[in-house]
Amino acid sequence: MAQWCVGVDLGGTSIKFGLLDDGGRATETFQLPTPVEQGADAVVARMIAGARQAIERREIADEDVLAVGIGAPGPLDIDNGVVIAMPNISGMDGLPLRDSVAGAMGKPGFLANDANAAALGEYLCGAGRGTRDMVMLTLGTGVGSGIIIDGELFLGAHKIGGELGHMIVQPGGELCGCGQRGCLERHCSATYMAQHAHKQISEGGRESSLAAVLAEKGSLDARDINEARKAGDALAGEVWDRAAYYIGLACVNICRILDPQEVVLAGGMAKAGDDLLTPVREHFTRMNWALTDVNMEIVLATLGSDAGTIGAAGVAWQAMRHGRA
Repeated sequence: MAQWCVGVDLGGTSIKFGLLDDGGRATETFQLPTPVEQGADAVVARMIAGARQAIERREIADEDVLAVGIGAPGPLDIDNGVVIAMPNISGMDGLPLRDSVAGAMGKPGFLANDANAAALGEYLCGAGRGTRDMVMLTLGTGVGSGIIIDGELFLGAHKIGGELGHMIVQPGGELCGCGQRGCLERHCSATYMAQHAHKQISEGGRESSLAAVLAEKGSLDARDINEARKAGDALAGEVWDRAAYYIGLACVNICRILDPQEVVLAGGMAKAGDDLLTPVREHFTRMNWALTDVNMEIVLATLGSDAGTIGAAGVAWQAMRHGRA
């Protein structure tokens, strides 16, 4: 009989659940609404109920479920399984989330940053399958990331490594929410692209078809910018290419420091497909060195929003196999 680990991916809007077996095969995931307005106790109760439902759906015997893995936004105290802060869900700060869920399940539990869990999910069952060293950049509101080295998540000496969205790519550049200037996140995220285009129109006096979109919607998003770019809008083309440049620059730095087999691009911006991938690859090739052949590939993620759930279960599997229960 197969053995299983449960994966729980906590988000501010929904909580996703799934299972991963000892052969690396994932079940179909499902989600339940996050009861944010009801507070931390209700959120934990929903996580427990959903994890049990995932097991019941597959009619798995209790003894065949080895552990539960939880992916959550941070910052987190990974070693102790505690949420340090979670701005989007009130009452979660200081909560022993791992033990609250795992204790109710009667199983060992493991906690991971949601971006790291998603990277592990892509490594195990998605775009990174078959590699040993992989980096994922999640491009959306911010820039999340996860690093896989020799098949294992890399967290660093203090469990806060892998924050590639806050590598400095423009010394003295724009102020980031983290307090640094010039972070990757601040120069290529979907949020930044929209803000940059808005500023160029409202303060810089730039002519653009995006002005009409801005007037109608009151805001812009990455999709608006890409659609305008494809229609020939000059400003939209500049903004999109600027983001691709900084992503390509980050990939050069990743290649020089870690030399992974793949960099996987995920998140909302990656839904643009080749519209994003092609200019990123072009900037990467132009900026990369010519001392040796570079075999690192830049590819798109394949699992979508399922990556975090699969990866959370994968975190539990890796911990169990290393005897960390």
